[in-house]
Amino acid sequence: MKRHDRYYRAVWLILALAIPAGASASPEYIESERQAAGSVQNSADSLDHALRGKKLRRHFEALGRTLREGTLLLHPRNYYFHQRSDGQASREAWAQGGWLSYDTPWWKDRLRLGTTLYTSQKLYGPADKDGSGLLQPGQQSYTVLGQLYLEARLLDGMTLKLYRQALDLPYLNRNDVRMVPNTFEAALLMDTSHEHFAWGIGQVHRMKGRTSDRFVSMTEAAGIKGPDRGVSVAGFRYRLGNGLQLGAFEEYGRDYMNVFYAEANSRTRTLGDWGLQFSAQYTDQRALGDKLDGDFDTRSWGLKAAASHSGIIATVAHVRTAANARIRKPWGGSPSYLSLMISDFDRADENGWRLGLSTDFSGLDLKGASAFINYARGDTPEHGRNASPDQSELDFTVDYRFPGGPARGLWLRLRAAFLEQDGDEGNDDRQLRVIVNYDFPVF
Repeated sequence: MKRHDRYYRAVWLILALAIPAGASASPEYIESERQAAGSVQNSADSLDHALRGKKLRRHFEALGRTLREGTLLLHPRNYYFHQRSDGQASREAWAQGGWLSYDTPWWKDRLRLGTTLYTSQKLYGPADKDGSGLLQPGQQSYTVLGQLYLEARLLDGMTLKLYRQALDLPYLNRNDVRMVPNTFEAALLMDTSHEHFAWGIGQVHRMKGRTSDRFVSMTEAAGIKGPDRGVSVAGFRYRLGNGLQLGAFEEYGRDYMNVFYAEANSRTRTLGDWGLQFSAQYTDQRALGDKLDGDFDTRSWGLKAAASHSGIIATVAHVRTAANARIRKPWGGSPSYLSLMISDFDRADENGWRLGLSTDFSGLDLKGASAFINYARGDTPEHGRNASPDQSELDFTVDYRFPGGPARGLWLRLRAAFLEQDGDEGNDDRQLRVIVNYDFPVF
């Protein structure tokens, strides 16, 4: 057995012993930002993640005091990443960085400013192990002003947010799975003030990828050489009183593609501590106008069921992708129920299943601790234009967030992923992530 094989098997054993047999099935771009929940009532999905308003109550009449009374937050992040793939060079890096953000309260209850500076500085990064996503190509450190926005409060609870900002929409989001998230230059009109209904419309002009220090057009961000194009977005979320939630989003990339996404979730609390959740999702992607990335037309649809009891959630999900083409996601993470750490299981004509368990250890009264494990399997045709190796992935995550004391705000995270593809043409991947986050309010 090779040294790296022993290393990964040891990590697998530690994580397997730490996690009870139990599932979280949020998409990877959401799981990367939060700990596992212990109940379906507290679990997150793409609709919960989108159209979130920031509730600020303080406001001042004097502009000078408004600028002085802001909130300065330092968020250090330490990240080690290692990936070993068959037939390819290993990817490895260790970085220190994070972000420094400053947000003002409302001025005259109408305007506020916000800005965030991001950085990722190399601690370790061999030149022959590039490509971890923690650093720029060539294992280079970088710093970027990722957010700089003006937000205006209009009629009732309606707000208009302008210029550089974070977005969390399906297929168009931060996807904060490395050191620095995606951010966007956009104008977004949104209303999240109502208890049951939220909506938003906007225009996204440019984006900054995770390892980039500059903003480029949405078509360039998709790897397209040619005219620079933006993306028009619109969406809503509606919550009914019986635990049912519906939502849909449209993302129109002129001369490139249109993305339509819809999701429905139903959460039910049964007798005692039991909870049930049933969900469905649908994606439609198709080429538009000049078809700068070629002619394509594809869809995917998925179902998910989850049950929770005594701090443990068990989940099963199924997603099927149409045979026409793969699902494209150049602007962020996928909302698919089968989006895991390495693969999203959305190749053309792929039929996938996912099983998962998560716990917040509330049954053991371990405050701050949580864990989840996910297993997915994806099958594609054996012959024809969509033939590709069948694949399976097993992911583990263990978290501990200090609940109080001097270390309050410190979040420790250990993650491991194992992807295996069948056949002689298949490639196996092994991935390890060790992450330390810390929220430190300066003032």
